[in-house]
Amino acid sequence: MKRNLILSVLAFLSWQAYAQPKELKAKLLINNKAIDESIIGKNIAALDTLYADDFVFTHGTGFVDSKKSWLANVAKKDQVFVSRIHDSTTVEIHPDFAMLVGKLSISRKDNDKLVNYGLWYVRIFAQRGKYWQLVSHKTTKEWHY
Repeated sequence: MKRNLILSVLAFLSWQAYAQPKELKAKLLINNKAIDESIIGKNIAALDTLYADDFVFTHGTGFVDSKKSWLANVAKKDQVFVSRIHDSTTVEIHPDFAMLVGKLSISRKDNDKLVNYGLWYVRIFAQRGKYWQLVSHKTTKEWHY
């Protein structure tokens, strides 16, 4: 009986160890998508929560935005993101951070001109207080079509 109880507890702890990263991965994928939905909706308040204060955005051109400069860019009225669709996103969990690697297809209107492009990215999330926030986005490859 005691042996069965010990085995049951060990099985539960093994399940918990497996379930937590799986649940965290799902949460990070939701946050990742929420960022791009907030960009489309120009929801600066949501982005202010989703991005860490020390957020750094390295564009495919090499240009680097801070949180403040990127949010100002998103807020521009003459630039409207029509869609931002993720594909092939993977999540890698580490003790202090999580790394997401994926592909993003983007449609954006600059004034009346529609611009379509895709990119591969690496995004780093870190737990800050009770929230997982994006601390870094690096575009590793970009193409226009």
